[in-house]
Amino acid sequence: MASTEEVYQFDEEFRDSIATVDEKGKRVWVYPKKPSGYYHRLRIVVTVFLLSLFFAGPFIKITGQPLLLLNIFERKFVIFGQAFWPQDFVILAITLITFFVFIILFTVVFGRVWCGWMCPQTLFMEMVFRKIEYWIEGDAPAQRRLNKDPLSFTKVWKKTAKHTLFILISLLISHTAMAYLIGAQATVDIASHSPDANMAGFIGLMAFTAIFYGVYARFREQACIAVCPYGRLQGVLLVKDSIVVAYDWLRGEPRGRLKKNEPASIAKHGDCIDCKLCVHVCPTGIDIRNGTQLECVNCTACIDACDDVMLKIGKPKGLIRFASYNAIENRIRKI
Repeated sequence: MASTEEVYQFDEEFRDSIATVDEKGKRVWVYPKKPSGYYHRLRIVVTVFLLSLFFAGPFIKITGQPLLLLNIFERKFVIFGQAFWPQDFVILAITLITFFVFIILFTVVFGRVWCGWMCPQTLFMEMVFRKIEYWIEGDAPAQRRLNKDPLSFTKVWKKTAKHTLFILISLLISHTAMAYLIGAQATVDIASHSPDANMAGFIGLMAFTAIFYGVYARFREQACIAVCPYGRLQGVLLVKDSIVVAYDWLRGEPRGRLKKNEPASIAKHGDCIDCKLCVHVCPTGIDIRNGTQLECVNCTACIDACDDVMLKIGKPKGLIRFASYNAIENRIRKI
């Protein structure tokens, strides 16, 4: 019989690797199942609001100044209509330090909610580009089949249509991002004239477009896992009272599948029936039942999937929910 230490080491093996890289170091492509549910609908509302604000931002004026302008070329910064020049750097530095302290405190209390609900990377990836992929190629199984299928007319037109839309949206994002750097009117002038009239601006727009397309078409979740420092900092910012997307292991374990014609109420295991839908819907490919991990962006897709299963088997929702470690382990709920 294996010792407790050996079992513990086995259970902790997932921490020595990430779900998107295999044993040979090669990329494992993630095909998340199409999400749906209460929290997903809320995220759609939040996304519509934030992306509308993002695209309208360069054209919104406050007392004649843009809502936000980060013109590093002319060393002029406008925040909520208030202009800041190099001589105002001390004020800007204090503002940025205050912002970073707020982010740290917010993370200590509410975990990585920013990543799943407000981060531009997640909003565009999951709510725009991934939606287009579902629309054209279908859900995860259909996408896998399409990628494995030999070259055919159907595969060519679907891939062409998808990547054409990806490029067009990347162009729109790059023009908007450029407008935040040099101003809306300057961006319109670059876009409406020949590249020869402003080659530097044209090259900048094409570079931005290539970066956005590369991130959303190929790099995807790796931006959150391998590049973003916020995810790496999560391990030192969270405490046992931090509210995160968490699996209630006391209620769910031991896991076990429901037998045919066996009511869930008399099953001799926990509420988790090991359907693995929480894994299938995860955009970073993790198993939330292993606990909080740096790859988790708190997108709540696993909560919606699990709640749907719990309703179908006659169990209360919330096996996976927003909760802290102490709220689950000791039933202590506090902020």
